[in-house]
Amino acid sequence: MQDLKVTSWQLFGHDRLYVNLPDGTAIGWADRDSGTITVLHPRYRDAVADALARQVPDLPALVGEEVPAGPPTPRIPPPVPRIPPMRGMRKRRAAQEEAPVQAPVPQARSEEPAPVPVQEPSPVPVQEQVTPPQPVTAPEKQAEPEAEPEKQAEPEPEKRTERRRRPDVLPALTPANDLASRRPGAGLREQLGGTGAAGALVRVATGALRRHKDVDPRRGALAGERRVGAELKRLARHGWRVLHSVPLPDGAEIGHLLIGPGGVFAVNTDHRPGASVRIDDGTLRIDDGTPQPYELGGRPGTGRARAALEAYCAFDVPVGTVLVFTGVTALEVVATPAGVRVYGERQVSALAPLTGVLTATQVERVYDVARNEEAWLDA
Repeated sequence: MQDLKVTSWQLFGHDRLYVNLPDGTAIGWADRDSGTITVLHPRYRDAVADALARQVPDLPALVGEEVPAGPPTPRIPPPVPRIPPMRGMRKRRAAQEEAPVQAPVPQARSEEPAPVPVQEPSPVPVQEQVTPPQPVTAPEKQAEPEAEPEKQAEPEPEKRTERRRRPDVLPALTPANDLASRRPGAGLREQLGGTGAAGALVRVATGALRRHKDVDPRRGALAGERRVGAELKRLARHGWRVLHSVPLPDGAEIGHLLIGPGGVFAVNTDHRPGASVRIDDGTLRIDDGTPQPYELGGRPGTGRARAALEAYCAFDVPVGTVLVFTGVTALEVVATPAGVRVYGERQVSALAPLTGVLTATQVERVYDVARNEEAWLDA
């Protein structure tokens, strides 16, 4: 995906590189300090890595994931520890044999007694010298048990992959696990500095430190999420319920979950400010550009929603996909896959008259399950 944009973000000790889609939606980032990469959507994993590699040539050193963790290679002791002394003995013998040969040349008379120290009781001390290297093998064999604690310390990766499992019976709703209080674009809010007094301070500091005139595209995406959330709230008078920013175990979110007489819909927002959009048979064309592949059906949030809801409901819960474009000047929808609806932000009201899928009692049951955060854990 060559259209991915990599932007640098530095604030309050953080140094990150964000990877954004052409519309400004963040799909992952790399933290320079901790050397980790976070991917919001698994299907963008390779694209995020490629985009960061183009931006940062020393990406392997930053990521720290190029060398897979595996069992330590066993240490192989030296083949024959007695060989070095034998080599030294040969050198000594050669030196001793050369000494009497060279000695008679300058002083043949005085150096003739030199062969006396060359007497070959040397094999006895050589054998005494051969034996000391044998204890060398003992420390090296003792070094092998040092690797055993490393093997015992390798359950750490299993702890990292541990995830909370979906309970057989949902616990009671509490303020901590009730998703009804979540606001539209909660994930984007956290990326932009959160909410409240602390978040306001971060936003003021970010505006003061901004060196470029370009506005962060995530702010536009957050504005789009707010507008779509407001339009969906209008459907309450027609018997619909709505949740915002439903968190998934992989770190992604379902932008909005709409529950009503016409069924359940996973609503996603695509912010394209000032653009003319044309959807046709799995392609997206912006203004007069070339049509690009664009996934409409089979979004992960739809399947995840149906599996989570049907796990606690005694009836089928069909879940459809709704894609809402915000900020566009024109929207033309030629063809969409079955179960997928594409609207502009002012066209969301077309969902209001849908009926005949869930009864009023079923709507309330699905809503009670969906608002419980425990229902969205791994199966």
